[in-house]
Amino acid sequence: MGLLAFSLGPNMRKDFELILNGLGKEWDLLRSRGISTEQVKTVCLALGPYRNLTTLTASILFLHPTCQVLNHGGQRILGDRRLDWIADYGPASFEKFLRYAIYISKSGTRGHHGGSIVHSHAFDEKYKTSSIFKETALGLVKERIECLFWKESLRISNHIRAHNVDVLRLLEAEPRLRFLMPIRNPLDCAKSNILTGHADLFGSRPERASEEEVLDLVLEEILWFKQMASAAPDRFFHYFEFDLGWNVLVGMEKFLQLSPNAEWASAALRACAVESKYQHPESFVSFFRESVEKKFAAYPEFAHQLLKFSDVQV
Repeated sequence: MGLLAFSLGPNMRKDFELILNGLGKEWDLLRSRGISTEQVKTVCLALGPYRNLTTLTASILFLHPTCQVLNHGGQRILGDRRLDWIADYGPASFEKFLRYAIYISKSGTRGHHGGSIVHSHAFDEKYKTSSIFKETALGLVKERIECLFWKESLRISNHIRAHNVDVLRLLEAEPRLRFLMPIRNPLDCAKSNILTGHADLFGSRPERASEEEVLDLVLEEILWFKQMASAAPDRFFHYFEFDLGWNVLVGMEKFLQLSPNAEWASAALRACAVESKYQHPESFVSFFRESVEKKFAAYPEFAHQLLKFSDVQV
């Protein structure tokens, strides 16, 4: 294949790769038919911006002996009528998605193609997650899967809005469905999105957006989640960065209906370290305070929690 690909021109090589990827997907769909989903109690989707502790959350959940995690993979699922139960829900497409997601979560690559969370940066050797996972002796696909967690947050959020999906009706149609959003310091989240280029993925991002405009987009994602959660609180879960610890882990475990596992919580705590590497000018912090007070006026307690992030080093 290497020699053949080398002999082809750039356009033909790209077409050839697309054909191979398509054939690979069909093979994966065929093989995924043998996946058992009888023990799956919940399917949880991350929502909100990238660079928002979603990878950390996914890697922590992957350490749980009954939680399976799909990292990215939206380009293989969203838009495929056989699998895209979000845009057009049906029990058959949901079941096919579930089996396919579990199957491809054992392999894959880094980046948008996705697959196993072990290919993410959270499992780089410089972090503790990789060594902790090795200590657990868990396989890439769990023997008993009680929850599938899909980490493709902003692409799923954009997909829901692009197709005018009624999320509450979707929740009624699929009782196993849950949504989760970690809340990193929005100031750090905005800055990180700009530096990594993920700010380009915000659907309503102005061209050459300023830091303040990106911060507003981050807050709009949080507000959207909060509004939906207020209508169905038992189907949405969020946590604030500064609260990440034992109580949050146990809360996630209950929310996802995972079998309680104290050993998991202890191991996950070792991978929970979150440190801010940003310093923000007072003008940026002031903009954050004003934006939070305006946007979240209907949710004063939630706003109070968000405003704790304004106590940052300037």
